[in-house]
Amino acid sequence: MATKKEKDPCWSGYKKEGTKKKNGKTVPNCVKESKKD
Repeated sequence: MATKKEKDPCWSGYKKEGTKKKNGKTVPNCVKESKKD
């Protein structure tokens, strides 16, 4: 198993909001950043 430390697991424009289960694995839950005025 790779233990590569990544600074930000999400794409640009997304932020990490906890974790979620995907195919039996725990993965970062990335949500789109929204700018609220």
